[in-house]
Amino acid sequence: MKRKFIGMLVSCVLTTSMLMAGCTTESPADAPVEETSKEEKAAATEESSDSKETAPMDGDVVVGVSINALDAINNRQVFELMQEKVKAAGYECMATNANGTAVQQSTDIENLVQQGCNVIVVLNGDTDGLTNAVKEAASKGVHVISVESGYIPGISAYFTKNDFALGATMYMMLASEMGYDGEIIATGHNEHPAIRARVNVQEAMLKEYSNIKLVNRITTGYPGTTELAYNGVESALQQNPDVETIWCTFDLEALGAAQACEALGKTDIKIVGADGEIDVLYEIRDGEQIIATSVADLEATTNNVIETIADLEAGENVSMFHEMPYIMITKENVDEWIEKTESYLKENGE
Repeated sequence: MKRKFIGMLVSCVLTTSMLMAGCTTESPADAPVEETSKEEKAAATEESSDSKETAPMDGDVVVGVSINALDAINNRQVFELMQEKVKAAGYECMATNANGTAVQQSTDIENLVQQGCNVIVVLNGDTDGLTNAVKEAASKGVHVISVESGYIPGISAYFTKNDFALGATMYMMLASEMGYDGEIIATGHNEHPAIRARVNVQEAMLKEYSNIKLVNRITTGYPGTTELAYNGVESALQQNPDVETIWCTFDLEALGAAQACEALGKTDIKIVGADGEIDVLYEIRDGEQIIATSVADLEATTNNVIETIADLEAGENVSMFHEMPYIMITKENVDEWIEKTESYLKENGE
């Protein structure tokens, strides 16, 4: 009995020691210990928090809506819808279009600040190219909201699709089409966070599915995305005639890739895009090379942006990250989106 008691006592001591060890982290004995000031701790806490506490805004709210470019239908729709929602909420609205130039969009943001905007919604911007303009605006008390423009230090809220999840869906569809084996061409560039995310997903999937061989990577960009994709894909297909799928990052690339396939008679190659361009929707409906695309739920997103502006106006806590929902479009639901898109284009005289 005594032995049993001692054994139980030892077991308890060992268990307690293990639990205590699991709850502590031992630092190397020779590592220097740096003291952190109260101010640094407070700054770190504020930076890492998912929500921001703000003071109520003084005076009337004036909202600037700044977009990088309007070539993609998704951009035109969100630009127009955002302005409509701002005005419907009773706020004064100013809007600018940089025509695809990051430098111009930075200038636009600076001008909106000078014109009295105390909230600026940045649509589809170049993250790195806007860093200084956003920092300067924030230093003057302007709330900057990033919508598909990446995380930029100084912003009050960040809206974006989960482009890693979207990319995984896009490229898993194509990998499945080719039986996870064969040659592919990939397109993309590094000038926008959404595109970078999808390119990173391409690379990750190629590591996982080693029987899929990337024979050529086409670097696109803006402006001239479709033409860059067409020229690159046409040349790559001539050198690699056994390609089965083309992994594009968005619709303007997909259209150029599809045109190159058609020009070379490669009607069996499959492609997936993103953004819901009308010509892509027609390709999906007609069973051509492009088999899927996606669209962001812009109605829900713009409503959420307006709610965030109202919270900022009232000085309430505001979450930093807001995930934008999106919808995949395939042959099963493409007719609905063709009808919606044709209606939008007709209303806007396009």
